[in-house]
Amino acid sequence: MALRGPGRAAPANLRRETREWLTKKTIPNVREIARDLENAGEDVRDLIAAIDELETILREGPRKTNLIRP
Repeated sequence: MALRGPGRAAPANLRRETREWLTKKTIPNVREIARDLENAGEDVRDLIAAIDELETILREGPRKTNLIRP
């Protein structure tokens, strides 16, 4: 049996205010920190991948229970 990487998290049922705060404040701040770290020579690929995944989850929003993909 082949080992698979970790699956993607399902979109959470977040309040609109929380979703907006993450999108407009937290993610840009973390991207700026990642740029600073990268300029200092650090490997930030995993951090950028996690930020991208969080953005995707926030963009998709909550799913209806009958439409959840496996």
